Amino acid sequence: MSTDPRQRRFDYAVLDLDGTLLDETGTITDATVSGLRKLRSEGIVLFIASGRSPYLVKLLDLGPQVLALFEPHMVLRDGDIIWNWHTDTVESMRTVPDAVVPALAAHPFPDFVVDTGQRLLASSRRAATGHAFFYGCPRSWLTVADGPPATPAAKVTIYADAAAVLAALHGIDGYSFEAAPEGRRCSVVPAGSCKTAGLGKLLAHRYHEPTLARVIAFGDGGNDACLLSRAGAGVAMAVSDPDTARNATLQLTGSLGAYLNEDFPAGLDRTRGDTSGGARHQHGRPAAAAAAPDGSAEPAG
Repeated sequence: MSTDPRQRRFDYAVLDLDGTLLDETGTITDATVSGLRKLRSEGIVLFIASGRSPYLVKLLDLGPQVLALFEPHMVLRDGDIIWNWHTDTVESMRTVPDAVVPALAAHPFPDFVVDTGQRLLASSRRAATGHAFFYGCPRSWLTVADGPPATPAAKVTIYADAAAVLAALHGIDGYSFEAAPEGRRCSVVPAGSCKTAGLGKLLAHRYHEPTLARVIAFGDGGNDACLLSRAGAGVAMAVSDPDTARNATLQLTGSLGAYLNEDFPAGLDRTRGDTSGGARHQHGRPAAAAAAPDGSAEPAG
């Protein structure tokens, strides 16, 4: 790829964390880091977009050498939060309707946790302990509120029956509801959460980039499908959600590190749905794409 900005098609690359940058052990391989450095050397600006909240990104302990490869602003909580990792500040956040938390407290549901983007406020000690165990975060990160948490919330996780929670929220608009398959855990997030919208807002505001035409997006989960379809090019990982693979320009058959180091930008000039392929990558949806969990390691968002 040419380093001349007038000839280079892509000036930005955005990458999901879990299942994309991070391998199955939750680490970024040396080959992937080398590939990221290659992109940087070609003048491509790197971003992270994840379903994780800031506190769950901190759990990864990515390290300063890896973080330094990326722009300070991360698109988190599926586009709802713009977090500056360098200053550890939430610069913008979409929130659930103000009526949600009071409705839950009035029902009452004794066990729920409010994610403010930077803090976790629990309604009870039991909720704090259970949340810390489920998400693998330190119990000390959760504060048990004296009363119903009243702060603006990026997400509310409720440890109760989903049908009962929906009944308590009847008449409130402007949120999306997610019920965990194992039952008795559900979450409320802002309606319309989308990495595409979050990244578009960030690029327009800080980089004066009106569209995603010069963006290449990498992802694997269902929450990456829209971004991969709307970006200038989308690359799905070898193990990806079927809808994400279907919306990608290219699906890898090998690792991200191998593609970035040895093949990039091969295949990105094809149109979506072109099924001709190469040794390390193929275009369009594979004949038998393996389904993967959501790209976020954070269940239910």
